Amino acid sequence: MPPEQETALKQDEMQDKFSDTEIVVKIDPYNQNERDLFRAHKRVPALQVKYSDSNWLLNNPVDDLVGPDQTLILTEWEDGDKLLGRDPDDVFDRLMELEEHVDIAFLGDRWTYEVMTPRQNRKQIMRSVEAQKYLFHRFEEVNADFELRPTILGWKSWHLERNRPLVKLMGGPVGFDATGYRSKYELAKDVNRVIDVLGAEVYINGRIGPTHLEYMPSEVCAFSGKSALLKETKVGDEFSRDLLDSSVEKRLQAVNDSQTELRQFFDQIAGD
Repeated sequence: MPPEQETALKQDEMQDKFSDTEIVVKIDPYNQNERDLFRAHKRVPALQVKYSDSNWLLNNPVDDLVGPDQTLILTEWEDGDKLLGRDPDDVFDRLMELEEHVDIAFLGDRWTYEVMTPRQNRKQIMRSVEAQKYLFHRFEEVNADFELRPTILGWKSWHLERNRPLVKLMGGPVGFDATGYRSKYELAKDVNRVIDVLGAEVYINGRIGPTHLEYMPSEVCAFSGKSALLKETKVGDEFSRDLLDSSVEKRLQAVNDSQTELRQFFDQIAGD
């Protein structure tokens, strides 16, 4: 099979992983309680590990973390101090060490804030874009057996336009970090803008509250979180896998509620 057909086939297979809106649970592999709660749980199709915790995957049986039917996602959505000085070549080497275990990766995170100047935000976005393009081509050269998906930075239309080369190169869904949002209205507005500008499905990182999920458009294919699940499933000093069923279900019901009229409303106010 020609290489380009192999690439297309692999992308089609990975797209199926987000064919329906899914919950992804962030997990600290060093935490035994979290491993016991989330590993191989039938309502948790995917687990997400931070790059800075990926050393655990090298030194422990990965089957102790990820069940046979669960997808493993590795990301660089982390605090800025952990991203400073990180070398893309080191990221490449680590992912290749974990190639047989990682299914999807969202890499190249930097930071964009409203308090920063347009020049500062542009610099961070372009550093992210160039790092992701570099890593994509390196992984492509060795035919790496996992999917690299775009990490999108920014929230204004001109921010998002600068991420367009990533979508053209990698396709979607695109990863959007929502950990800094508190307003469900602002989050919905900015997520809709990502969809309108880039024309891609969105994976929302760090927003798992049902009230936020109710405002998400149908183009949101997955969302991630953890802390609320831990609070809702804790019984005394332990965590209940049975209680996790209902916690996941109410979130899936919230994100799948019909929001057609709301989407139209946010489309009208989505200008910068």
